[in-house]
Amino acid sequence: MNVYLYRHGETHFNTKGIVQGRGVDSSLNETGKQQAAAFFDSYKDVKFNLIITSTLKRTIETVEPFEQLNIPIERRTELDEIGWGIYEGKPVNKEMRSAYLGLIRSWGEGNYTNCLQNGDSALQMGERLGSFAGYLKTLKCDDILICTHGGCMAFLLAILQDQPLSEMINYKHQNTGLCLFNFDGNKFHLRIQDDISHLDKIKNHKII
Repeated sequence: MNVYLYRHGETHFNTKGIVQGRGVDSSLNETGKQQAAAFFDSYKDVKFNLIITSTLKRTIETVEPFEQLNIPIERRTELDEIGWGIYEGKPVNKEMRSAYLGLIRSWGEGNYTNCLQNGDSALQMGERLGSFAGYLKTLKCDDILICTHGGCMAFLLAILQDQPLSEMINYKHQNTGLCLFNFDGNKFHLRIQDDISHLDKIKNHKII
């Protein structure tokens, strides 16, 4: 089974440095729609058996071009972005950046129960995305397309490769950046990480 895992397209919040997270249900901006269209143009000939997104609009809108192909689509809450608590919907400032960097550093050191106020911990993310990884292993498909969020992708890359959650800090993802995994019936093998070559079709594109 091949698993095509990609991040949603750009949103207005991305360009303005506003924190999104699980509690902010933003839509794609025009650049994001162009990115989604470019991704579709590059991968429309893959015979996807199933498409899976989070329940948030920015992933649902990113896969919209594929709807014309009548591929079954699932929405799963496990793929919703990390909850950033009290900082969601607010512009990034010095206080927030310091808190965020401190949190990511603590996760890298294995302190998985740490979180921002009212936000998700690495342990919580690991539990729900670990559950999703288990679900993936039950699917009888040749090719699956999954659209989720940058934070979720970072955790999923660690989880699918049986790495500790602390490894999530090493994975960064651009808008519509693609990761490709092959599942051999036992383990997931990463073949491609954060590929944005499809965006070469968009002149003067800006990557966030």
